[in-house]
Amino acid sequence: MLRPNLAELATKQNGAFTWQQALLEYTRSEIETLVRNGRWLRIFRGVYRELDHPETLPLRIEAARLSLNAPYVVACRETAAQLYGFGVVDSPKLHLLTPSVRVSRTGLVVHRDAFADATNVRGVMATSPPRTAVDLARTLHRLDALATLDRAIRWGIPRSYLLAELPQHAHKPGLLQATKLIPLANGLSESPMESRTRLRCIDAGLPHPEPQLEIWADGTLRRVDLGWREYRIALEYESGTHHSGAAATTRDNARHNWLINQGWTVFYATATQVYRSPEEFTEPIRRAMQLRV
Repeated sequence: MLRPNLAELATKQNGAFTWQQALLEYTRSEIETLVRNGRWLRIFRGVYRELDHPETLPLRIEAARLSLNAPYVVACRETAAQLYGFGVVDSPKLHLLTPSVRVSRTGLVVHRDAFADATNVRGVMATSPPRTAVDLARTLHRLDALATLDRAIRWGIPRSYLLAELPQHAHKPGLLQATKLIPLANGLSESPMESRTRLRCIDAGLPHPEPQLEIWADGTLRRVDLGWREYRIALEYESGTHHSGAAATTRDNARHNWLINQGWTVFYATATQVYRSPEEFTEPIRRAMQLRV
């Protein structure tokens, strides 16, 4: 347990405290012993937490502010998206904006940008949800960018808010990418990989697939990850976690057979194909469509 005065200060700082703050309650020798014994853990240069205090994202953000000696910081990009809950890229680094400090630390990236739209989330400041989503739509790889936009809309950001945010990013890198991807985004995809798979189909020039397409027949409802109703073609993303084990195999086989009996052709995409060789599933789909014209 921290001594009372330092404990009170650390509570106000999401559990983080500096070496200098600790010196007001402990001797240098005591601090060195606590650090050496692993009771106090270093977060950023000159900033620590107790071993028993979990290293939450708000704690890391406050620790970064203390390490930078900044009056305040604003979480942005991947870090802000993680705070809100619509992030799809697990960045090991914190992404922050500060009013003046431009010195980064290991595990920390300080961006140069304005942040008049900061809001409070989980006790720390972050760029607004629309600003965060558009920032990522500009700066992430296209596959991750669309997955982020899909999840942001599913999280609750209307597409109109994203479009209204675009003018605030005029002349910034990646604006064209964001402008093209926002109209493609929707909140129907249930996983980032479904979003990435959908974008591969669009990039291949296929008709835009419908996410989470529902198929009713004989009083039974089935849902496929992606589909083209007019062609009776379905595309499923094969997740290693969802499609593994005997029970999953039995379930998937029954589902596959049911779709076939209803006149549907079912294709599958793996993560390797989505990332490295999408033509392995987009071209067979294209050929199947040509046969059904």
